[in-house]
Amino acid sequence: MRLRMFLAIGLLTAPLSPVFVFPSASYGQEATDVPDTTAEDVAEVEPEVLAVPDEIRQLLKEGKPAEAAEVLEAAMQSDAVAEALKPFHQTIATGFVRARQYDKAMEQFGAAVEFELARTDSPAAAEQLSSLIRQVSVYGLHAAQPELAAEWSDRAIDKVRALEAEHPIEIQRPLSRLIQVRASMLARDDEEAAKEMLAKQVSKLEDINATEDRSEKTYVELINLLTAQARLFEDEDGQDRVASAFEVALEAYPESTVLIAQYASNEYSVISGLARVNPDDAIERMEAAVAKLTPFEENRSVELTLRRIKSLESRIESTRKQLEMIGQPAPPLDIDGWANADGISVEDLEGKVVLYDFWAIWCGPCIATFPHLREFREEFGEQGFEVVGITRYYGYTWDEESGKAVNGSDDPTPEEEREAIAKFLQSKDMKHPTIVTPKETELQSNYGVTGIPHAVLVDREGNVQMIKVGSGQANADALHAKIKELLGEAS
Repeated sequence: MRLRMFLAIGLLTAPLSPVFVFPSASYGQEATDVPDTTAEDVAEVEPEVLAVPDEIRQLLKEGKPAEAAEVLEAAMQSDAVAEALKPFHQTIATGFVRARQYDKAMEQFGAAVEFELARTDSPAAAEQLSSLIRQVSVYGLHAAQPELAAEWSDRAIDKVRALEAEHPIEIQRPLSRLIQVRASMLARDDEEAAKEMLAKQVSKLEDINATEDRSEKTYVELINLLTAQARLFEDEDGQDRVASAFEVALEAYPESTVLIAQYASNEYSVISGLARVNPDDAIERMEAAVAKLTPFEENRSVELTLRRIKSLESRIESTRKQLEMIGQPAPPLDIDGWANADGISVEDLEGKVVLYDFWAIWCGPCIATFPHLREFREEFGEQGFEVVGITRYYGYTWDEESGKAVNGSDDPTPEEEREAIAKFLQSKDMKHPTIVTPKETELQSNYGVTGIPHAVLVDREGNVQMIKVGSGQANADALHAKIKELLGEAS
């Protein structure tokens, strides 16, 4: 016992990496519970055992999670220290996630789950278990191995519910968060089951909040669940229920910085969504949120979110401009040069349905749309359709040795960068032409571009018919349907 406790203390006091936060073997333990260590304790610990945390830390810092896992496995052969080292499974799992080795990450997370399930006997331990399951969800690993992630979630919920009789109020926070994660996993395959799961927990929290047992925490969890319902099921009345819950909660706890910060975060999300589709409603909601939050802006979290809310004004105005563009002639193109094009000119686009794709070579979401753009061109190219990329100069060149575009210290000429753009597109099997705009241009502004990828669909007469911002299947489906419609109208 002394050996295990000494190692736990060593893990707690060792300097931490700026990248990784390491778990300790004494989760939830008060400092007064830790016995004094003596010279006798120190003598019982082998030097190589004490070196294990540092060695794992260094290997993860170097991006070597597999080697770190081997070190952990070898050290855990000793029964004397195996229990104290089990929390490192979770740490190594995050290393595998960073290396995009998701199967290995799931193995380590599985070991971490078994460890936490075995020791979940209090609300504090339930919090740790809930945090671990949410970590799997945040990393998206539930999508990679859905059955396994679902099993972990269900077992965690059962384990935490078993504590409800003894801790009816304290257990609601970790239980609610586990249910939210599980419902999110379930919603795609069984929406009704997901709805029922959330509704039962919402009802339970509403009952608690109608009694003297209510607290800021129970209101926070209720609002979290109501927000999840609105998001998962696109419930038109969902945000109204969230707003009503905030009103009641803030009336009960008007000085609660936690609830105010939660309200600010929710308003940012709602206004951000409205900013893309309904600028008038977004402005109205923004003004109300700013008025309510301004008295609390001394709170650092609220002040930062308030600043983010105000920054949405430019996006709202951009959306207003985009909506005004629909049905109007597309702004004239401003071209410094072409990339991935063989003698093409603006005149060659006349009479065609054209999808202008505003993108950048460094933009991950832009590259995520490439398969859709390729499919559009292959399906509709013979019917008078073309994709035209539009990008800027960002200082990229092409490295022949690595076969990648690089942004180094060199200052490439426009010709060199256009060549890099062409080779980058070709490496992705993209054959559509791309315009590179002059360094000083208003073209992006004229098309209402505030974020990329930004797709503008223009009909055969040169009028804007659809604008979609961002990647994702929903945008791709909408563009595909509109392309078919525009080509059909002209045939």
